[in-house]
Amino acid sequence: MSIKLLQRNTRFLLVWLPVVLLICSGIFFVMLRMHTQHMQEKQLLLKQMNIWKAFVDKAGNIEKHIEGEYDIVEEAGALHNVVDEPMDTVLYYEVGKKSLPFTMLTKKLSWNNENYLLTTYTSSREISHLVIKVFTTEAVILLLLLIAIVVLNQISSRALWKPFFSTMQKLDDFDVTKSQSVKLPSETGTKEFDELNKVVEGMVANTNTAYHNQKQFVENASHEMQTPLAIIRSKLELLINQPNLTERNASLLADISEANNRLSQMNRILLLLAKIENNQFPETESVNLSGLLKKLIAEFKNHYDDFPETTMNIKDDVMLNANRSLIDIMVTNLLKNAIVHNKPLGKIKITLNQSNLLIENTGSSLTINPDELFERFKKGSHETKTTGLGLALVRQICNLYQFTATYSYDNDWHRISVTFA
Repeated sequence: MSIKLLQRNTRFLLVWLPVVLLICSGIFFVMLRMHTQHMQEKQLLLKQMNIWKAFVDKAGNIEKHIEGEYDIVEEAGALHNVVDEPMDTVLYYEVGKKSLPFTMLTKKLSWNNENYLLTTYTSSREISHLVIKVFTTEAVILLLLLIAIVVLNQISSRALWKPFFSTMQKLDDFDVTKSQSVKLPSETGTKEFDELNKVVEGMVANTNTAYHNQKQFVENASHEMQTPLAIIRSKLELLINQPNLTERNASLLADISEANNRLSQMNRILLLLAKIENNQFPETESVNLSGLLKKLIAEFKNHYDDFPETTMNIKDDVMLNANRSLIDIMVTNLLKNAIVHNKPLGKIKITLNQSNLLIENTGSSLTINPDELFERFKKGSHETKTTGLGLALVRQICNLYQFTATYSYDNDWHRISVTFA
Protein backbone atom coordinates (compact mmCIF):
# COMPACT_ATOMS: atom_id res chain seq x y z
CA MET A 1 0.00 0.00 0.00
CA SER A 2 1.38 3.38 -1.01
CA ILE A 3 1.73 6.12 1.58
CA LYS A 4 2.49 9.82 1.36
CA LEU A 5 6.05 10.96 0.77
CA LEU A 6 6.19 12.97 4.00
CA GLN A 7 4.94 9.96 5.95
CA ARG A 8 7.60 7.73 4.38
CA ASN A 9 10.28 10.28 5.20
CA THR A 10 9.07 10.61 8.80
CA ARG A 11 8.82 6.84 9.18
CA PHE A 12 12.38 6.48 7.89
CA LEU A 13 13.62 9.01 10.44
CA LEU A 14 11.67 7.38 13.28
CA VAL A 15 13.12 3.98 12.42
CA TRP A 16 16.78 4.88 11.92
CA LEU A 17 17.35 7.95 14.07
CA PRO A 18 16.58 6.09 17.34
CA VAL A 19 18.99 3.32 16.24
CA VAL A 20 21.74 5.86 15.58
CA LEU A 21 21.01 7.66 18.86
CA LEU A 22 21.07 4.38 20.82
CA ILE A 23 24.43 3.47 19.31
CA CYS A 24 25.75 6.95 20.13
CA SER A 25 24.35 6.65 23.68
CA GLY A 26 26.15 3.33 24.14
CA ILE A 27 29.42 4.82 22.92
CA PHE A 28 28.88 7.86 25.18
CA PHE A 29 28.25 5.61 28.21
CA VAL A 30 31.42 3.55 27.59
CA MET A 31 33.51 6.70 27.15
CA LEU A 32 31.92 8.25 30.26
CA ARG A 33 32.85 5.19 32.34
CA MET A 34 36.40 5.28 31.01
CA HIS A 35 36.74 8.97 31.89
CA THR A 36 35.30 8.53 35.39
CA GLN A 37 37.64 5.62 36.07
CA HIS A 38 40.56 7.71 34.90
CA MET A 39 39.32 10.56 37.10
CA GLN A 40 39.11 8.21 40.11
CA GLU A 41 42.66 7.03 39.56
CA LYS A 42 43.95 10.60 39.33
CA GLN A 43 42.03 11.55 42.49
CA LEU A 44 43.54 8.60 44.38
CA LEU A 45 47.06 9.48 43.22
CA LEU A 46 46.61 13.18 44.07
CA LYS A 47 45.23 12.27 47.50
CA GLN A 48 48.22 9.99 48.10
CA MET A 49 50.66 12.74 47.16
CA ASN A 50 49.00 15.25 49.49
CA ILE A 51 48.73 12.82 52.42
CA TRP A 52 52.30 11.54 52.12
CA LYS A 53 53.62 15.10 51.90
CA ALA A 54 51.78 15.98 55.09
CA PHE A 55 53.08 12.77 56.73
CA VAL A 56 56.67 13.59 55.85
CA ASP A 57 56.41 17.31 56.73
CA LYS A 58 55.07 16.48 60.19
CA ALA A 59 57.59 13.68 60.81
CA GLY A 60 54.87 11.08 60.88
CA ASN A 61 52.81 12.90 63.49
CA ILE A 62 49.46 12.81 61.69
CA GLU A 63 46.37 10.67 62.01
CA LYS A 64 47.25 7.39 60.29
CA HIS A 65 43.67 6.22 59.74
CA ILE A 66 40.61 8.14 58.61
CA GLU A 67 37.68 5.94 57.56
CA GLY A 68 36.96 6.28 53.86
CA GLU A 69 39.90 8.65 53.31
CA TYR A 70 43.25 6.91 53.86
CA ASP A 71 45.26 4.36 55.84
CA ILE A 72 49.00 4.53 56.68
CA VAL A 73 50.51 1.31 58.05
CA GLU A 74 54.01 -0.04 58.35
CA GLU A 75 54.75 -2.66 55.75
CA ALA A 76 55.50 -5.31 58.40
CA GLY A 77 52.04 -5.03 59.90
CA ALA A 78 50.14 -4.74 56.66
CA LEU A 79 47.10 -6.99 56.23
CA HIS A 80 47.08 -6.92 52.41
CA ASN A 81 49.52 -6.90 49.56
CA VAL A 82 50.63 -3.86 47.67
CA VAL A 83 48.27 -3.08 44.76
CA ASP A 84 49.44 -0.57 42.18
CA GLU A 85 46.06 -0.40 40.45
CA PRO A 86 42.70 0.85 41.74
CA MET A 87 40.39 -1.88 43.00
CA ASP A 88 36.88 -2.01 44.43
CA THR A 89 36.22 -2.59 48.09
CA VAL A 90 33.50 -2.18 50.71
CA LEU A 91 33.81 -0.27 53.98
CA TYR A 92 31.47 -0.75 56.90
CA TYR A 93 30.37 2.36 58.85
CA GLU A 94 29.36 1.79 62.43
CA VAL A 95 27.51 5.09 62.62
CA GLY A 96 25.10 4.31 59.82
CA LYS A 97 25.25 0.55 60.25
CA LYS A 98 25.80 0.08 56.52
CA SER A 99 28.46 -0.90 54.01
CA LEU A 100 29.42 1.48 51.23
CA PRO A 101 31.33 0.80 48.01
CA PHE A 102 34.72 2.45 47.53
CA THR A 103 37.64 2.34 45.17
CA MET A 104 41.08 2.12 46.79
CA LEU A 105 44.69 2.45 45.67
CA THR A 106 47.66 1.17 47.73
CA LYS A 107 51.27 2.27 47.21
CA LYS A 108 54.50 1.34 48.96
CA LEU A 109 56.44 4.39 50.20
CA SER A 110 59.63 4.84 52.29
CA TRP A 111 60.50 7.40 54.98
CA ASN A 112 63.21 7.47 57.59
CA ASN A 113 64.42 3.99 56.58
CA GLU A 114 60.95 2.59 57.17
CA ASN A 115 58.58 1.19 54.56
CA TYR A 116 54.92 2.17 54.72
CA LEU A 117 51.81 1.21 52.78
CA LEU A 118 49.59 4.19 51.96
CA THR A 119 46.02 3.38 50.88
CA THR A 120 43.64 6.07 49.71
CA TYR A 121 39.89 5.78 49.08
CA THR A 122 37.23 7.43 46.89
CA SER A 123 33.50 6.76 47.01
CA SER A 124 32.28 4.59 44.12
CA ARG A 125 28.66 5.47 44.88
CA GLU A 126 29.20 9.16 44.12
CA ILE A 127 30.97 8.33 40.91
CA SER A 128 28.10 5.99 39.92
CA HIS A 129 25.56 8.69 40.75
CA LEU A 130 27.52 11.13 38.61
CA VAL A 131 27.58 8.68 35.69
CA ILE A 132 23.84 8.02 35.99
CA LYS A 133 22.99 11.73 36.16
CA VAL A 134 25.20 12.64 33.21
CA PHE A 135 23.92 9.70 31.14
CA THR A 136 20.28 10.49 31.98
CA THR A 137 20.83 14.11 31.00
CA GLU A 138 22.41 12.99 27.76
CA ALA A 139 19.48 10.61 27.05
CA VAL A 140 16.95 13.40 27.62
CA ILE A 141 18.91 15.72 25.35
CA LEU A 142 19.04 13.06 22.61
CA LEU A 143 15.30 12.39 22.96
CA LEU A 144 14.57 16.12 22.63
CA LEU A 145 16.96 16.21 19.69
CA LEU A 146 15.07 13.33 18.03
CA ILE A 147 11.73 15.09 18.49
CA ALA A 148 13.19 18.37 17.22
CA ILE A 149 14.66 16.68 14.13
CA VAL A 150 11.36 14.96 13.26
CA VAL A 151 9.30 18.14 13.78
CA LEU A 152 11.74 20.38 11.90
CA ASN A 153 11.97 17.79 9.11
CA GLN A 154 8.18 17.80 8.70
CA ILE A 155 8.05 21.59 8.67
CA SER A 156 10.94 21.92 6.23
CA SER A 157 9.63 19.10 4.02
CA ARG A 158 6.22 20.74 3.72
CA ALA A 159 7.88 24.01 2.76
CA LEU A 160 10.28 22.36 0.30
CA TRP A 161 7.62 20.18 -1.35
CA LYS A 162 4.97 22.89 -1.51
CA PRO A 163 5.67 23.69 -5.21
CA PHE A 164 5.37 19.99 -6.06
CA PHE A 165 2.00 19.61 -4.32
CA SER A 166 0.82 22.80 -6.01
CA THR A 167 1.73 21.32 -9.39
CA MET A 168 -0.05 18.07 -8.54
CA GLN A 169 -3.20 19.95 -7.54
CA LYS A 170 -3.26 21.86 -10.84
CA LEU A 171 -2.78 18.62 -12.77
CA ASP A 172 -5.60 17.02 -10.79
CA ASP A 173 -7.89 19.91 -11.74
CA PHE A 174 -6.83 19.72 -15.39
CA ASP A 175 -9.55 18.52 -17.81
CA VAL A 176 -8.46 17.90 -21.38
CA THR A 177 -12.06 18.06 -22.63
CA LYS A 178 -12.23 21.74 -21.64
CA SER A 179 -9.08 22.69 -23.60
CA GLN A 180 -7.50 24.06 -20.45
CA SER A 181 -3.92 25.22 -20.21
CA VAL A 182 -1.87 24.71 -17.08
CA LYS A 183 0.12 27.74 -15.93
CA LEU A 184 2.94 26.79 -13.56
CA PRO A 185 5.56 29.10 -12.03
CA SER A 186 8.87 28.99 -13.87
CA GLU A 187 10.81 29.72 -10.68
CA THR A 188 9.92 27.92 -7.44
CA GLY A 189 13.25 28.32 -5.66
CA THR A 190 14.15 24.68 -6.38
CA LYS A 191 15.86 23.82 -9.66
CA GLU A 192 14.34 20.32 -9.89
CA PHE A 193 10.80 21.65 -9.47
CA ASP A 194 11.45 24.35 -12.06
CA GLU A 195 12.44 21.64 -14.54
CA LEU A 196 9.41 19.52 -13.53
CA ASN A 197 7.02 22.43 -14.16
CA LYS A 198 8.61 23.07 -17.53
CA VAL A 199 8.19 19.41 -18.56
CA VAL A 200 4.60 19.30 -17.24
CA GLU A 201 3.59 22.41 -19.20
CA GLY A 202 5.03 20.85 -22.35
CA MET A 203 3.17 17.57 -21.76
CA VAL A 204 -0.12 19.38 -21.14
CA ALA A 205 0.31 21.39 -24.34
CA ASN A 206 1.05 18.20 -26.32
CA THR A 207 -1.95 16.47 -24.74
CA ASN A 208 -4.27 19.34 -25.68
CA THR A 209 -2.95 19.29 -29.24
CA ALA A 210 -3.32 15.51 -29.57
CA TYR A 211 -6.81 15.60 -28.11
CA HIS A 212 -7.88 18.42 -30.42
CA ASN A 213 -6.47 16.60 -33.47
CA GLN A 214 -8.13 13.31 -32.51
CA LYS A 215 -11.43 15.00 -31.81
CA GLN A 216 -11.26 16.76 -35.16
CA PHE A 217 -10.44 13.45 -36.88
CA VAL A 218 -13.42 11.73 -35.27
CA GLU A 219 -15.75 14.51 -36.36
CA ASN A 220 -14.36 14.56 -39.91
CA ALA A 221 -14.41 10.77 -40.17
CA SER A 222 -18.02 10.68 -39.00
CA HIS A 223 -19.04 13.18 -41.65
CA GLU A 224 -16.94 11.78 -44.50
CA MET A 225 -17.90 8.13 -43.91
CA GLN A 226 -21.61 8.69 -43.37
CA THR A 227 -21.93 10.62 -46.63
CA PRO A 228 -20.85 7.79 -49.00
CA LEU A 229 -22.82 5.30 -46.92
CA ALA A 230 -25.92 7.45 -47.35
CA ILE A 231 -25.28 7.70 -51.10
CA ILE A 232 -24.95 3.92 -51.35
CA ARG A 233 -28.22 3.51 -49.44
CA SER A 234 -30.10 5.93 -51.72
CA LYS A 235 -28.73 4.29 -54.90
CA LEU A 236 -29.71 0.87 -53.60
CA GLU A 237 -33.26 2.10 -52.95
CA LEU A 238 -33.42 3.37 -56.55
CA LEU A 239 -32.23 0.02 -57.91
CA ILE A 240 -34.66 -1.92 -55.75
CA ASN A 241 -37.56 0.19 -57.12
CA GLN A 242 -36.67 -0.56 -60.78
CA PRO A 243 -39.68 -2.22 -62.55
CA ASN A 244 -37.60 -4.76 -64.49
CA LEU A 245 -35.72 -6.05 -61.42
CA THR A 246 -35.44 -9.80 -61.27
CA GLU A 247 -35.98 -11.80 -58.10
CA ARG A 248 -32.29 -12.82 -57.97
CA ASN A 249 -31.09 -9.24 -58.39
CA ALA A 250 -33.56 -8.05 -55.76
CA SER A 251 -32.16 -10.64 -53.33
CA LEU A 252 -28.60 -9.48 -54.04
CA LEU A 253 -29.55 -5.85 -53.58
CA ALA A 254 -31.30 -6.69 -50.28
CA ASP A 255 -28.10 -8.37 -49.02
CA ILE A 256 -26.05 -5.34 -50.09
CA SER A 257 -28.51 -2.98 -48.39
CA GLU A 258 -28.37 -5.02 -45.16
CA ALA A 259 -24.56 -5.05 -45.24
CA ASN A 260 -24.55 -1.29 -45.86
CA ASN A 261 -26.86 -0.73 -42.89
CA ARG A 262 -24.62 -2.87 -40.68
CA LEU A 263 -21.56 -0.98 -41.88
CA SER A 264 -23.27 2.33 -41.14
CA GLN A 265 -24.26 1.11 -37.69
CA MET A 266 -20.75 -0.20 -37.01
CA ASN A 267 -19.22 3.11 -38.09
CA ARG A 268 -21.59 5.01 -35.81
CA ILE A 269 -20.79 2.79 -32.81
CA LEU A 270 -17.03 2.87 -33.36
CA LEU A 271 -17.10 6.66 -33.57
CA LEU A 272 -19.23 6.73 -30.43
CA LEU A 273 -16.69 4.50 -28.64
CA ALA A 274 -13.89 6.84 -29.69
CA LYS A 275 -15.80 9.83 -28.34
CA ILE A 276 -16.41 8.08 -25.02
CA GLU A 277 -12.72 7.15 -24.74
CA ASN A 278 -11.83 10.78 -25.39
CA ASN A 279 -14.35 11.88 -22.74
CA GLN A 280 -16.31 13.96 -25.23
CA PHE A 281 -19.47 13.60 -23.13
CA PRO A 282 -18.48 15.75 -20.13
CA GLU A 283 -21.99 17.07 -19.47
CA THR A 284 -23.74 15.23 -16.65
CA GLU A 285 -27.16 15.54 -15.07
CA SER A 286 -29.44 13.65 -12.72
CA VAL A 287 -31.00 10.87 -14.81
CA ASN A 288 -34.12 9.04 -13.61
CA LEU A 289 -33.09 5.51 -14.57
CA SER A 290 -36.43 4.04 -13.44
CA GLY A 291 -38.46 6.24 -15.81
CA LEU A 292 -35.98 5.80 -18.67
CA LEU A 293 -36.04 2.00 -18.31
CA LYS A 294 -39.85 1.84 -18.33
CA LYS A 295 -40.01 4.15 -21.37
CA LEU A 296 -37.53 2.06 -23.39
CA ILE A 297 -39.30 -1.20 -22.50
CA ALA A 298 -42.58 0.27 -23.77
CA GLU A 299 -40.91 1.38 -27.02
CA PHE A 300 -39.37 -2.06 -27.61
CA LYS A 301 -42.73 -3.75 -26.99
CA ASN A 302 -44.28 -1.56 -29.69
CA HIS A 303 -41.40 -2.28 -32.08
CA TYR A 304 -41.15 -6.07 -31.69
CA ASP A 305 -44.28 -8.14 -32.39
CA ASP A 306 -42.71 -11.19 -30.71
CA PHE A 307 -41.48 -9.34 -27.61
CA PRO A 308 -40.58 -11.96 -24.95
CA GLU A 309 -42.66 -12.39 -21.80
CA THR A 310 -41.29 -9.83 -19.32
CA THR A 311 -41.15 -9.80 -15.52
CA MET A 312 -40.24 -6.44 -14.02
CA ASN A 313 -39.21 -5.39 -10.51
CA ILE A 314 -38.25 -1.74 -10.96
CA LYS A 315 -37.78 0.47 -7.93
CA ASP A 316 -39.05 4.02 -8.44
CA ASP A 317 -36.81 7.09 -8.61
CA VAL A 318 -33.43 5.40 -9.06
CA MET A 319 -31.22 8.37 -9.96
CA LEU A 320 -27.81 8.42 -11.67
CA ASN A 321 -25.53 11.41 -12.17
CA ALA A 322 -24.31 10.87 -15.73
CA ASN A 323 -24.73 11.93 -19.35
CA ARG A 324 -28.34 11.21 -20.33
CA SER A 325 -27.47 10.13 -23.89
CA LEU A 326 -24.89 7.60 -22.71
CA ILE A 327 -27.22 6.08 -20.09
CA ASP A 328 -29.92 5.84 -22.79
CA ILE A 329 -27.45 4.03 -25.08
CA MET A 330 -26.34 1.66 -22.31
CA VAL A 331 -29.86 0.62 -21.31
CA THR A 332 -30.98 0.35 -24.96
CA ASN A 333 -28.10 -1.98 -25.81
CA LEU A 334 -28.76 -4.16 -22.75
CA LEU A 335 -32.45 -4.50 -23.56
CA LYS A 336 -31.82 -5.11 -27.26
CA ASN A 337 -29.21 -7.73 -26.38
CA ALA A 338 -31.74 -9.54 -24.17
CA ILE A 339 -34.36 -9.47 -26.97
CA VAL A 340 -32.19 -10.34 -29.98
CA HIS A 341 -30.34 -13.20 -28.27
CA ASN A 342 -33.46 -14.69 -26.68
CA LYS A 343 -35.00 -17.95 -27.82
CA PRO A 344 -38.50 -18.25 -29.32
CA LEU A 345 -41.21 -17.83 -26.66
CA GLY A 346 -38.46 -16.85 -24.25
CA LYS A 347 -38.58 -14.71 -21.14
CA ILE A 348 -36.93 -11.58 -19.77
CA LYS A 349 -36.52 -10.51 -16.14
CA ILE A 350 -35.61 -6.93 -15.30
CA THR A 351 -34.65 -5.89 -11.75
CA LEU A 352 -33.62 -2.36 -10.73
CA ASN A 353 -32.72 -0.95 -7.31
CA GLN A 354 -30.59 1.90 -6.02
CA SER A 355 -27.30 0.07 -6.58
CA ASN A 356 -27.86 -2.45 -9.35
CA LEU A 357 -29.54 -3.11 -12.72
CA LEU A 358 -30.01 -6.79 -13.55
CA ILE A 359 -31.33 -7.96 -16.94
CA GLU A 360 -31.90 -11.71 -17.43
CA ASN A 361 -33.01 -13.53 -20.55
CA THR A 362 -33.41 -17.10 -21.66
CA GLY A 363 -31.21 -18.35 -24.46
CA SER A 364 -28.66 -20.86 -25.70
CA SER A 365 -25.25 -21.06 -24.09
CA LEU A 366 -22.38 -18.95 -25.43
CA THR A 367 -20.01 -20.18 -28.11
CA ILE A 368 -17.18 -18.00 -26.78
CA ASN A 369 -15.41 -17.52 -23.47
CA PRO A 370 -17.74 -15.46 -21.19
CA ASP A 371 -14.78 -13.28 -20.22
CA GLU A 372 -14.58 -12.07 -23.85
CA LEU A 373 -18.27 -11.12 -24.11
CA PHE A 374 -17.66 -7.41 -23.45
CA GLU A 375 -14.79 -7.14 -25.94
CA ARG A 376 -15.24 -5.55 -29.36
CA PHE A 377 -16.48 -7.74 -32.22
CA LYS A 378 -17.08 -10.69 -29.86
CA LYS A 379 -20.46 -12.34 -30.41
CA GLY A 380 -22.16 -14.81 -28.11
CA SER A 381 -23.41 -16.79 -31.11
CA HIS A 382 -22.82 -17.02 -34.83
CA GLU A 383 -25.63 -14.54 -35.49
CA THR A 384 -24.36 -12.45 -38.43
CA LYS A 385 -26.88 -9.62 -38.09
CA THR A 386 -25.15 -8.12 -35.06
CA THR A 387 -22.00 -6.01 -34.98
CA GLY A 388 -20.50 -7.45 -31.80
CA LEU A 389 -20.10 -3.93 -30.41
CA GLY A 390 -23.20 -3.50 -28.26
CA LEU A 391 -21.81 -4.91 -25.00
CA ALA A 392 -18.41 -3.36 -25.70
CA LEU A 393 -20.21 -0.02 -25.75
CA VAL A 394 -21.92 -0.91 -22.46
CA ARG A 395 -18.56 -1.76 -20.85
CA GLN A 396 -17.03 1.52 -22.12
CA ILE A 397 -19.87 3.57 -20.62
CA CYS A 398 -19.57 1.66 -17.33
CA ASN A 399 -15.83 2.34 -17.21
CA LEU A 400 -16.47 6.04 -17.78
CA TYR A 401 -18.68 6.29 -14.67
CA GLN A 402 -16.92 3.61 -12.57
CA PHE A 403 -19.85 1.20 -12.89
CA THR A 404 -19.20 -2.55 -12.88
CA ALA A 405 -20.67 -4.75 -15.62
CA THR A 406 -20.66 -8.54 -15.11
CA TYR A 407 -22.08 -11.56 -16.96
CA SER A 408 -23.15 -15.02 -15.81
CA TYR A 409 -25.05 -18.00 -17.26
CA ASP A 410 -26.99 -20.64 -15.35
CA ASN A 411 -29.83 -23.02 -16.26
CA ASP A 412 -30.49 -21.44 -19.70
CA TRP A 413 -30.58 -17.92 -18.20
CA HIS A 414 -28.15 -15.20 -19.27
CA ARG A 415 -27.61 -12.51 -16.63
CA ILE A 416 -25.96 -9.13 -17.16
CA SER A 417 -25.60 -6.97 -14.08
CA VAL A 418 -24.53 -3.32 -13.86
CA THR A 419 -23.54 -2.20 -10.36
CA PHE A 420 -23.57 1.55 -9.73
CA ALA A 421 -21.80 1.64 -6.34
